[in-house]
Amino acid sequence: MIANRFATITSKLGNWLIKQPASAVGIDIGSSCVKAAEVSFGNRQKVLRAVGVLDLPKNVMEDGVITNAKALTEVIRQLLINSGIVSREVVVAVSGRLVFVREVMLPVMNQAEIKEAIKWDMEKYVPYEPGSYYYDFAVVGPGNNELEIKVLLVAAPHELVNTLVNVIKQADCIPIAIDIEPLAIYRSLSDAKTAMIIDIGSQVSQLMLFQGASPAVSRFIPIGGLSFTEVIMRTLGLDYAEAERLKQRRHSENSDFEGKQLLIYQQFDLLVDELAREVRRTVEYYQAQNREAVFDKLYLTGGGAKLTNLPQYIAAKLGGVPVLLHNPLTAVTLSPGIDTHYLQDMALQFALSIGLAMRGGKL
Repeated sequence: MIANRFATITSKLGNWLIKQPASAVGIDIGSSCVKAAEVSFGNRQKVLRAVGVLDLPKNVMEDGVITNAKALTEVIRQLLINSGIVSREVVVAVSGRLVFVREVMLPVMNQAEIKEAIKWDMEKYVPYEPGSYYYDFAVVGPGNNELEIKVLLVAAPHELVNTLVNVIKQADCIPIAIDIEPLAIYRSLSDAKTAMIIDIGSQVSQLMLFQGASPAVSRFIPIGGLSFTEVIMRTLGLDYAEAERLKQRRHSENSDFEGKQLLIYQQFDLLVDELAREVRRTVEYYQAQNREAVFDKLYLTGGGAKLTNLPQYIAAKLGGVPVLLHNPLTAVTLSPGIDTHYLQDMALQFALSIGLAMRGGKL
């Protein structure tokens, strides 16, 4: 039932699908870098055949909005070449606070009636001017009683979507689907039907609550991996690269770290406190309106989740809720030619791009 429902959702949302390709490329455009993953489809397998990441120049992306389309185009074009990615059929996600995702309750009705009802009631749900946005929807389950159904509604401004599509085309690629980040990340998970997910990016974290295959809540928290790195930079007077190595407990010859370790961890603890507090607030608010909702685990993903012992820190703040590091590599078969050592180290950072690429196939 869950699998069928999820298939329905993913076939509906972001459905600018031109055809089902032999392989597809998921492109994850973050605030500081672009990541790409190519997945091929055949023999009922999804095979990860190439990945890559390339830093973005400053002031190219701001809160999911493209502020320098030309620079982004060049980064994507170069990334695909550098990574040895062959396919140019691309799945990409719209993201940021301008992307509207909401569950709405409607009376039980058929698909045509739902479409008509949403069309006439969009102004009640979406905070944009009429005619200024794209939208889609999918039925994701029963409502609070037998007379209701639960519908997932997604909307994004024309300018946001059109600019993104034009960048992909200018990079000599074919946009075969537009997705949303929660569904793409969920696609690379095998056991998340009642889970919480925190995607810790460079500057912000996205908290997602799932009930079934539906992203019931998606919100942003202004804490990212850079927040932890900056603590080390300020405390020890280090540059970004060295602070990153220390944060992830890689080899470093910095002699000040041991002496100031307690101070650093105290500041880390304040950041983890805030993350956990926002998780609790969000869950409590949702459960107040959906009393039967249960969230049995929390997954961490994204490059910022690579902080040593972060799952244990957050679990302690949440009173024992299991906190797990997401491994998107379990959702695909690895190509024999791919660098597995590199992938194991970078897997958290490729969760979104792998999930996006998986959107390109029928499997």
